[in-house]
Amino acid sequence: MLLVGSLVTPMGFSYAQTSNQTIPSPPRALNATTISSSQIDLSWLPPLNNGGSPLTSYKVETKVACTGNFILILSSATTALTSYSNTGLTNSTCYQYRVYALNAVGTSLPSNNATATTFQTPVKHVPSAPTKLSVNTLSNTTLKLIWKVPSDLGGAPIIGYKIQRNGTTIVNNTGSAQTSYVNTGLLAGHQQTYHVAAWNSIGLGPYSNNATGKTSNQTAVDIDNLGQQVSDFVQQRNAFFKQQREETIKVILECNDKIKNASPENRALVKAECKDRLKTLKEKYKDARKQFKDDIKRLMAAIKFQIKDLKENKIIDKKDGKDFEKDLKEIVKETKKEVKEIKKENKKKIKEKSHKDKFHKEND
Repeated sequence: MLLVGSLVTPMGFSYAQTSNQTIPSPPRALNATTISSSQIDLSWLPPLNNGGSPLTSYKVETKVACTGNFILILSSATTALTSYSNTGLTNSTCYQYRVYALNAVGTSLPSNNATATTFQTPVKHVPSAPTKLSVNTLSNTTLKLIWKVPSDLGGAPIIGYKIQRNGTTIVNNTGSAQTSYVNTGLLAGHQQTYHVAAWNSIGLGPYSNNATGKTSNQTAVDIDNLGQQVSDFVQQRNAFFKQQREETIKVILECNDKIKNASPENRALVKAECKDRLKTLKEKYKDARKQFKDDIKRLMAAIKFQIKDLKENKIIDKKDGKDFEKDLKEIVKETKKEVKEIKKENKKKIKEKSHKDKFHKEND
């Protein structure tokens, strides 16, 4: 009997130790916080009671769209973890969560449920049209454009504006969010019509309202100083041609450098962008060249009309009128010659700057 009793007591003691170890109590205060359109962060507190055995891990389950069955998304290997970031989720979707604690005996009951919905992904698009475009006259050669930022930026910052004058692009991208532009080098007494569109990283939005402005009037024709008036006009046009030449050379040199430094896989794209820049530059000056051509005709016509008027009113005689007309023809002849020479000079200088450049030869 003593032997039996001595054997029973240890067995009872061993059973008491096992029965004192239970599953943990549930994790507490589970919280779900929406971080983005694809992420929800979870946090919780450890169980109040580990069941008499150290915790070994946690597991996390979720219900997608907050419906159906829970599915396992995490089985951690450490009890130090009391938070978890659930990433790669679908936007505008409800997710419900619960967490379990584990020890050597088994798995706890679930924590409280926590629910969160991912944010809606903003759909980026081109900006809306700029508004309230207006044109102010600054001088006989300068107009200033002012407009308002688009009401809808398209979910991305404005990176510049495209400006057209009389249907021709004069600035493809201002490269700035500034909402004004000064258009210089215009002809006196001329009306110009503009509209503006905004760029963001997605693309170009629609154009604004049309706005028209007119440079102040040109000084009346001075019959006693025809040569100087025409000369001033020609100088203005020559300066314009030189500006075009310098801008063209600058674009070519910048493109040379970009193409040279581009990786082989990006070289074709860089060349295409450079072609677009040269095309835009050409279009920018096309309209102004036509204006110069038309205006020299108008100036000559105005001078001829004034000579005729002076003769009819007998302010000058027929001989003086013929002399004026002769001078005018000579001026026109010299003007055409000068324009031809500066065009030739432009081509020569551009060729000198880029004669070794494959890109420019391909796009001459």
